[in-house]
Amino acid sequence: MGVVISEFSPAFIEAFNGGAVLFQAGRFGEAAETFRRLAGEHPGVAALHGNLGLSLRAAGRPEEALEPLRQALRLRPAYPDALNALGGILLDQRNLDHALIAFQALVKLKHDYPGALLTLGNLFMFTGDGERARAAYRLAILAEPDIGTNYNNLGAVSLSLGHPHEAARQYRRALAIEVGKPEYRKNLGTCLLMAGDYPNGTVAYEGRLEQPVWRKRNMPGVLWQGQPLEGRTLLVHFEQGLGDSFQYIRYAGVLKRMGARVLYECQPALKRVLSTAPDLDGLFAFGEPLPAYDYHVSLMSLMHRLGTTPDTVPGGVPYLRAEPELAARWAERLDRLEDGRRPGLRVGINWHGNETGKSIPLECFEAMGRLPGVRLYSLQKVSGLDHLERLRDRVRVTELGSDFDAGPDAFLDTAAVMANLDLVITCDTSVCHLAGAMGRPTWVVLKWFADWRWMRDRLDSPWYPTMRLFRQATSNDWAEVMARVTADVAAEAAARAASPAGWEMPR
Repeated sequence: MGVVISEFSPAFIEAFNGGAVLFQAGRFGEAAETFRRLAGEHPGVAALHGNLGLSLRAAGRPEEALEPLRQALRLRPAYPDALNALGGILLDQRNLDHALIAFQALVKLKHDYPGALLTLGNLFMFTGDGERARAAYRLAILAEPDIGTNYNNLGAVSLSLGHPHEAARQYRRALAIEVGKPEYRKNLGTCLLMAGDYPNGTVAYEGRLEQPVWRKRNMPGVLWQGQPLEGRTLLVHFEQGLGDSFQYIRYAGVLKRMGARVLYECQPALKRVLSTAPDLDGLFAFGEPLPAYDYHVSLMSLMHRLGTTPDTVPGGVPYLRAEPELAARWAERLDRLEDGRRPGLRVGINWHGNETGKSIPLECFEAMGRLPGVRLYSLQKVSGLDHLERLRDRVRVTELGSDFDAGPDAFLDTAAVMANLDLVITCDTSVCHLAGAMGRPTWVVLKWFADWRWMRDRLDSPWYPTMRLFRQATSNDWAEVMARVTADVAAEAAARAASPAGWEMPR
C-alpha cells in the first residue's frame, strides 16, 4: 500500500499516512473511509482507489471492493496489488474465467508476486486444464522454492494426469519443507494406495486423522494400535461416507479371529442394513449409548493396523445381505411391474453421485434401455432424479415408486431390489459398495481420474470379486466408456437369450 505523495499537500500526506496506519492496525473499515474521501478529492490517483479496494476487501466487503479495484486498474493497468485483490475476489465468487484473466495478467506483470503462480495453477485445475496447471506449479516452485503448498499442488495435478510416481515425489518434497503436515501425509497416502503400495500408503494415509478439517472423534479410552485382542472388546467407529461402512465392515471377521469382541458404531441410517453383517458382537448407531470397551479404532485405520495389501484384502462375498422378507416382496413387485413377463436381463442403474465429475449423464443409458431383452431399473435416490424427469421420454428406465427407500433406514429397499437383479451398473457411489458387499454382479463406471480405492488401470477390484471396472479412456468422455458398457450389456443379454437355462452372469 503506497503512492508517491510528494506533490500533495501536507494535509493530504497526513490523511494518507493515517489511512495506512489504520489499515496496518486492522481497522479496515476506518481505513476504507479515509481512502474513499481522498479518492473523491483526487479521482485520478490510482493508489487511492486501489487502497480503498484493498481496505474494503480486508473489511469483509468484497462486493464493494470490486469497482474501486477496477478503477485503480483503469488508471494504472500495471498495478500488482490491485490485480491480486481483484482476482482473489473473483475466485471467491467462483467467477473463474475472469479470475484467470486477472492472475494471468498479474503473473505476466510480476511472475514472483507471492502466491500468484500457485493461484494461477489452482485456477487451471478448477477449469480442467491439468497440463497448464502443472506448468504453473513448476514455475511457482522456481519462484518460491520454500513453499510446501507449491509441491503439494504439483503432486495433486501430477496424480490427476496419471503420474503417481511423480506425484509421490512432490508430496515427499512438500513434507520435507513442512515436516509431518497431515494434509501432505494423507495426500501421499492416497497416491501410494492408488499405485498399489498399501504397506507405505496405509501408514501415510493415517495423516487424514490429524487434518483440521477432519471430523475427529475424541473417543475415550485407549487407541488400538495392534495390542493383543484375545478376550478384549474393540470398538470400531465410522469416519467417512456411507460406502466406507459397506466396504470396511468386513474387517469384523478378521478382528473376531484375533479373539476380539467386536463392536461397531455406524451412521444411524445404516444400522438396519448393516445388521446382516457377520462377526459383530454389537452394532450401535452414532448417538446411542455405548457399552464398555478396551480399545477403540477408526474404521479406515484397520487397513493400516492389519497390514492390508491388494493381495490380502479380507473377506469373501457376500458379507451383507438383503432382508429375506423384503427381498421376497420386491420380487413380487418387480414381477407385477413386468406384467409377469420377466426380461432376459434386469439391470439396476445408478448414475448420479454427489462429488464433482463422478456422475454418468443419464443420456448415456438411452441406447442400453432400448436393447432387446434388457430392462433398466432406477436405483437413484434424491440427487439426479431431475435428470430422469427431463429425459423420461428418451431413456427407458423403470422407476420403483416414491416409497423406494423412503424410510429412515437407508438402502433397505436398494439391497432387496438388487437381490432380484441380474446386474447393477453404477458410478462411484455407496450403491457400488453395497452391491459389491452383497456379491451382486456389479459394473462400476469410473471417471478417468478415479478415487484411490480403485487403483490405476485395473479392470477388477481386490475388494469385490464380482465387480468389473470400466474406466474413461480420456477425461470427461462418458460417451465412449458407456458405449463399451452398452456393448457388453448387449452381449450378456444375447448370451442369456441363446441359453436361458442355467445361465449365469460372468464374474
